Amino acid sequence: MGTDYSVLLTGFEPFGGHKTNISQIVVLAMAGSRTLTCPWTGSPLRVHVETDVLSVDSKGAQRTSERLHQGERWDAILHVGLCDACEVPRIERLAQDKLHMRLPDNAGRQVLGATIDDAGDRGCWVDPTVWVTERFPSTYTISVDAGAYLCNETYHATLKALCEVEGSTPFPSPALFLHLPGENHLQISEAEDFVMTCLAHLLRPYPVDPVHVVAAAVGQPDGYLVTRRSLDETEGGCWEFPGGKCEVGENWKQATAREIREELELEVKPLHPLGSWYRIRGSDAFVIHLVSCTLEDAVEPSLSVHDAYEWISASGDASLSWAGRDGEMNAFLQQHIKPMLPTHHHHSSNAHR
Repeated sequence: MGTDYSVLLTGFEPFGGHKTNISQIVVLAMAGSRTLTCPWTGSPLRVHVETDVLSVDSKGAQRTSERLHQGERWDAILHVGLCDACEVPRIERLAQDKLHMRLPDNAGRQVLGATIDDAGDRGCWVDPTVWVTERFPSTYTISVDAGAYLCNETYHATLKALCEVEGSTPFPSPALFLHLPGENHLQISEAEDFVMTCLAHLLRPYPVDPVHVVAAAVGQPDGYLVTRRSLDETEGGCWEFPGGKCEVGENWKQATAREIREELELEVKPLHPLGSWYRIRGSDAFVIHLVSCTLEDAVEPSLSVHDAYEWISASGDASLSWAGRDGEMNAFLQQHIKPMLPTHHHHSSNAHR
């Protein structure tokens, strides 16, 4: 393939008494044209890397979001930041809806115990759990806690902006946050190699191009909705989050609203993606995107393709038999999406670390 990809790679200035920031050093070294390796086929990927070093303040956190709103576009965005407490790189799947700054930013701002937009946590729409670990130069972890400082704030702002400016593809270009440990734990050359491998996976996230499927996490004060597949269906009798395939020219919001209307006669408002799960079934590849939704009217579902439904409490664990990777999606909601979807309560701001 002779495709030239364009990616945006950002790092941060030093902060909190540090003389350097590994993310700034690595990002600045990577500007320009690069040839990456497709992780699945080994074929070359020609990439133009645009770099940006962000200031450690609210202006820096919003900078990529503002550029997206001004019409700039890339095939992938990778934000890189320093994690003092990390010993290996951390790929972040989730931007939390919280700001709790353990130290002031470089502009002297220190926000404690606040939400960012009060709409809940936001997930990326690639599934790094299926990436080829052997391709990476070091071990790494996949995390759902990007902290509550500038890194998380930046990631949240970018994911939000991408969803606001998207077009007619099922999902916008992917964005991911990568935390690097300090230079005492990771050599600069290894960090550069890690970033390049991450970019290659962002541009080619899966071994087989998948069909995009949306699954609705419809929130109620007492939990979220799951449905059981009819016995005459594939994986009949198993539980799932309701949804279906994105049609040509349809984005995830339109697909989610349409599928839930068709399957359950419910009107939902899709808010944002929470996470994505890739799976192969026979000769088909799918990536299932879990979408946070609110119910527009307090009515119960009307079943046409399913034979049962249940509201699962955000705290309880119903031991259901799940279709595909929906059990992982349920565990993800139970464990990580604490303000379970938009009807959440405020806690007093006495959070401690």
